[in-house]
Amino acid sequence: MKFPAIEPEQLQRARQGEPAALDALLLALQAPVYNLALRILGRREDAQDASQEILLRITTHLASFRGDSQFSTWAFRIASNALLTARTKVRETPTVPLDALADKLDHGLRLAQANERPLEPADKLAAERIALACTQGMLMCLEREQRLAYVLDIAFGLDSETAATVLEVEPATYRKRLSRARQRLDDFMQQHCALVNPQAPCSCERQALALPAGVNDTRKAESELLALTRLADAAAVFRAHPDYQVPQRVIETVRAVLQQHTGGWQ
Repeated sequence: MKFPAIEPEQLQRARQGEPAALDALLLALQAPVYNLALRILGRREDAQDASQEILLRITTHLASFRGDSQFSTWAFRIASNALLTARTKVRETPTVPLDALADKLDHGLRLAQANERPLEPADKLAAERIALACTQGMLMCLEREQRLAYVLDIAFGLDSETAATVLEVEPATYRKRLSRARQRLDDFMQQHCALVNPQAPCSCERQALALPAGVNDTRKAESELLALTRLADAAAVFRAHPDYQVPQRVIETVRAVLQQHTGGWQ
């Protein structure tokens, strides 16, 4: 996902409090902010709450943007700082080892073996959901600082200098965090995940056999799963993830709060 280009004139109007410009800025920011929040926090409800807070921080602190960096860098910094300290409704345990996830996958494979049957069309949809949930689960096994470094690189394509500026660390520190995150996920997926290593024991289709039968509309699921299969490494799998759609209530809540300060939307 790329951060949208914000025209200087639009940004200036938003800084002056023009409602239409503020709304246009919200519409441009909501997708990258929500996608970042969801990948870092892991739960949609937490991501919605965090996105609303981040969007409000950005739009109500526009006067503090001095223009000594790209606007996207400034906005990412606000989002990253908020997400590093964001509270979640379910207690987060970032030190859960990847071994614990491996145990869950092994349990699913045992259930699949016990429920052995031919694959059904609905299993394709289940496999796509499993692929997204499982890879997100891998991210959640990283500590937040490593997770954020990884997501800024993989999902948003920030170079090391920009990402370091966002996180307010030295580039060497950022690269070290990113390298450690990559190594952990690469090693795990090479050992366990058939999306990366066809010889690995665990596949999304096998895990789907451990679940009850799902719905039958599988066309989108087949295309999404195909995009994730037989990729070179963990990074390629995460880059192939589809973007998440932003719930409408995120921007509606932010609009309602801002409306109290602007007196309405044009």
